[in-house]
Amino acid sequence: MQDASALLLELVDITRRFPGVVALDGVSLALAAGEVHALVGENGAGKSTLINIVSGLLAPDAGHILLAGRRVTWANPVEARRAGIVAVHQEAELFATLSVAENMALEQGLPAGPAGWVHWNQIFDGARQAVSLLGEPIDVRQAAAGLSVAQRHMTQIAAAVMQCARVLVLDEPTSALTASETGWLFAQIKRLKSAGVGILYISHRQEEIFQLADRVTVLRDGKLAWSGASEAIDRAGLIRHMVGRHRAAELGASFSHARIAPGTPRLDVRGFTASDGRFADIWLTVAAGEILGIYGLVGSGRSEFARAVFGLDKTSNGTLAVDGRITTISSPAHAVAAGLAYLPEDRLRQGIFRGLSIRANTVLSTLANLSGRGLTSTRRERSATGQQIAALGIKCRDPEQPIGQLSGGNQQKVVLGRWLLPNPAVLILDEPTRGVDVGAKAEIHRILRQLAADGTAIVLISSDLPEVMENSHRVAVFRAGRIAGQFDPAGSTPDTIAAAALPEESTSQREVPPRAAHGERRRAVPNEIALATAIAVLFAVLAFSTDSFFTADNLRGLLSHASVGTILALGAAAIILAGGIDISLGSLLALAAGVGGLVLKLPYSPAVTLPAGILAALAVGTAGGLTNAGLTLLGRVHPIVVTLGTMTIYRGLLISLTGGDTITDLPSAYVRWSSTQVLGINGSVVLSAVTAVAVYVLLNHLRCGRHLLALGSSPRAARLVGISQSRIWLLAFGIGGILAGLAGLLELSQTGAMQSGMGNGYELQAIAAAVIGGVSISGGRGSVLGVCLGALLLSLIYNAVVLWEISRYHASLITGGLLLVAVLVDLAWRRFEEAR
Repeated sequence: MQDASALLLELVDITRRFPGVVALDGVSLALAAGEVHALVGENGAGKSTLINIVSGLLAPDAGHILLAGRRVTWANPVEARRAGIVAVHQEAELFATLSVAENMALEQGLPAGPAGWVHWNQIFDGARQAVSLLGEPIDVRQAAAGLSVAQRHMTQIAAAVMQCARVLVLDEPTSALTASETGWLFAQIKRLKSAGVGILYISHRQEEIFQLADRVTVLRDGKLAWSGASEAIDRAGLIRHMVGRHRAAELGASFSHARIAPGTPRLDVRGFTASDGRFADIWLTVAAGEILGIYGLVGSGRSEFARAVFGLDKTSNGTLAVDGRITTISSPAHAVAAGLAYLPEDRLRQGIFRGLSIRANTVLSTLANLSGRGLTSTRRERSATGQQIAALGIKCRDPEQPIGQLSGGNQQKVVLGRWLLPNPAVLILDEPTRGVDVGAKAEIHRILRQLAADGTAIVLISSDLPEVMENSHRVAVFRAGRIAGQFDPAGSTPDTIAAAALPEESTSQREVPPRAAHGERRRAVPNEIALATAIAVLFAVLAFSTDSFFTADNLRGLLSHASVGTILALGAAAIILAGGIDISLGSLLALAAGVGGLVLKLPYSPAVTLPAGILAALAVGTAGGLTNAGLTLLGRVHPIVVTLGTMTIYRGLLISLTGGDTITDLPSAYVRWSSTQVLGINGSVVLSAVTAVAVYVLLNHLRCGRHLLALGSSPRAARLVGISQSRIWLLAFGIGGILAGLAGLLELSQTGAMQSGMGNGYELQAIAAAVIGGVSISGGRGSVLGVCLGALLLSLIYNAVVLWEISRYHASLITGGLLLVAVLVDLAWRRFEEAR
C-alpha cells in the first residue's frame, strides 16, 4: 500500500455513463510522483473514458479526483493543463492547416501578451527546441498536413515533454513509432520520472509495460479487474485479468510457418516504381493461402508501395497481376473490382467516416452487392454488419451507433470488417493492429490465418517485428524504397531481419526523401497572384474596350461597390474560416442600414443623430450575428438552416420598420463622409482598407483569431486543446454581423437613401468573394488579401456587365460559376494534399 502523502493523483470511485453503456463503474486509481503507472485493458474496457476524465475532456457522473491531496474538478482540458495534467492521445489529431509550431503551442496555450497579441517568435523557438530533441528534419513552419502518422505522434509527445507537467498521460505513444523513436521516448520517460513527474502509461504492448511500469491497473468491461506492482504479475496473469480466464488460452495459438506450395500467385508485382521515387523496382509475389509480411522503417517505402498497389498513388513503371491476369490499377475502384482490398495505416484520416454509423462504415465497399435494383436494403446491411460485429468482437451498442463513439481498437475492427465483406482475393493490411488490445490483436491474427487457409493472399505490413515474424510465411524487408531481402521467419532471427531494414552506414543521404521534406508547399501559382493577374487582365480589357471605364463617375461607382463588397466579404470569411456559414448577411446589412437611417432622421442635432445612428446600425448587425450563432448552438443545427430562416426574418423586420417606404433626406454630413478624401484617397476605400487591416491583425496576431482558424481546421482537435466552439462561433458570427452593419452604413452613405430591397443577393456575392479569394469552404484556411482581391474581381465583373450592357442575370451566372469553380479548385487541392 502506498503512502497517501506521496500520491500525486487519485481517482476515487469514478463512474461515467453513456446512453445504454456504463463506460466506467466505480473505478479507483492512484498515481504517485516519480512513478510510471500502466493502465491496460481490452478495447472498450474504459481506458479512453478514464483518460478523458483525467485530462478534462469529460466529467465523471460519480466519484471524485484528488490532485496532491486536494479535490479538483476541471471544466475543460485547459484547466487540467493549467493544473499540470498533460495528455497525449492515441490518435494524433492536429490542425492540418496550421503550422507544426502552432499545433505544438496550442497544446499548452498560445503565448500572448495582455491584449492577446500572439508571441510568434516564442512559438517558433519553442517548437524548434522541442523538435531538436527528436532528431527528425521537421520544418516547424510547415503545415501539419504534411506530417506522417509517426511524425504527428512525435511532435505531440515532444510538445508534452517540453511542458512542465506534474502528470503526463501517454495513450499508446509507441503505436506508430520506430524502434529508435521508441528508444528516445523511453529515455524521456525515465528523465521525467526521475524529476518527480507521475506518468500514466496506456499500452497494449506488454513488453513495454513490464519494461517501464512500476504499477499496473487492469480494466475489464468498465470495472477494475486488478491493480498492483508490476513485479507481482506476469504476462499470462495480465492477459487473464484483461480478457477473462475462459479466453486467455485462446491467445496462445501458434502459427505454422510451413512454406506454401508454389502455383499461380494471386498477387504478382513486377518492377513497380513510384512516380515520386519513394520506391523503385519492386518485385513481389504472394501465393494463395500465403501471408507475406513486409517490414521496414517509417519512410522506407512500404506504405507507399501498398497505396500504389491499391491505386491511391501513381507509378511510373511496372505491372501488376491478380490471379494471373495483368491489371491496370488506376484508382481504388479498379483495385476493388480486381479483387484487392486495403486497410490503410492512418485509421483516423483514411479509414473511418466519423460522422456515419457502424453499419454505414462497414458496408461501404459492398453496397452494390447488398442492394437490389439500385435500391439499398437496410435489412441486408444490418445483417452483414451484425455478422462482422460478431466475428470480430466489436463492442458497441448497436449497428447504428456513430463510429466516432467507439474506441480506437473497435474502429479498426470495423474497417477490417468492411474489407472482409467482399471476400477479396488479395488483402493488404498496413499496421492492422496499431492501437489494438492483446485480445483483439489475437482475434485479428486468427482471422488472417483463417482467411489464408481459405485461399486469400495476404500482405501484412507492420512496424512490430515480432508480429510480422510470428504471423507470416515469408518476410520482405523494405529499405530506402527497395527490397533489401526476403526471409523465412522460421529460420531467421529478429536481429537479422532488423539489420536488413537499417540504412547502410555508407549512405550519407536517404534514397527516399523523408516526409518531413514534404510539408505543405505553396501552390505553384498562389491564389493571390492568380487573382491579381485576372484583375489586371480584366482591367486592361475594360480600359481598351470602352471609353467610359476611366470616367470619374464610373471609377467612383466601382470603388464604392468594391468597398462595400470587401467589408461584407471579410465578415463572411470570418464565419467560414471558423467552420460556419451565414446566408443572412445581405438581409442583416439592409436591416442595420434601415435602423441606422431611421435614427439619423430623428429630429435632433446631427451631433446626436450621427453617432447614435452609426452605433444603432452596428448594434443591430452585431445582435443579428450573435442571434444566428446562438440559435445554431442551442438548436445544434447547421448554420445554413438557421440563417436561411433569419434571412427572411431580418428582411421582414426591415419592411415592418419602414413600411416598405424609402428612407431619404439623410443628414448631409452623413452622406458626404463616404466620398470625403483622406490623404487623397476616397473615404470608402479608406474604410474598407482599415477594416481589412483590423481583420488581418485579428486572424494573424491575436489569440482569439488563431483559435478561430484552429476551430475551422479541426473541431475535434480544438476540443482536445480546450477551444470552445460556442465562444469562437459567437465571436465569428458577431464579427460577420458587425461588418454587415458597417457595410450597410457605408452603402447608405454612398446612395443617400435606403430602400427595402437593399442588400438582395449580397450574401452570395460576399461568400463568392471569400471563396474565390482562397478561403476554404470547409474552414481553417484563407487570407485577408485574397478576400479583398476576390471582392475587387467581382466588382470589376459587375462593372463590365454594366459597361458592356449585358443583362444583370448574366452577372449572377458569372458569380455563381466563379464560386463553383473556386469550390472545386479548393476540393481538388485538399485531395491533392491528402494524397501527397
